[in-house]
Amino acid sequence: MIDLARWDRMLEEAGIRTTRHRLLVLDVLACHRQPISAQQIHAELHERGARIGLTTVYRALTSMAAAGLVHTFTRTEETVYRLCGPAKHHHLICRVCGLVIERVEEDVMAGFRAEEVYGTCAACASPEITP
Repeated sequence: MIDLARWDRMLEEAGIRTTRHRLLVLDVLACHRQPISAQQIHAELHERGARIGLTTVYRALTSMAAAGLVHTFTRTEETVYRLCGPAKHHHLICRVCGLVIERVEEDVMAGFRAEEVYGTCAACASPEITP
């Protein structure tokens, strides 16, 4: 079920007109912790029974990314998207599994502003023990 009031308020605060398609895209993004592609969003919407074109998904993502509601990342030469919190933050990104964690703290060190930091998450760093 789409949380219309939440998404409508979020779009309004970002200065973006609320449309049914943007609400649908936001709802899919909210269900995923890891960034997903426009094609994955499109496929999930079709599985839900929504009639929306891939171009419309891209347009919704582009407008929301330009407004700062959605963050874009590059994964294996493909742009992927993630809905982030409203607080100013930077991202810790696992190179192995693609997990993105928002880090909200001072992000300026020696005049350098961190936006994305790549590394390996704890789950991927610890080798699984097999019997």
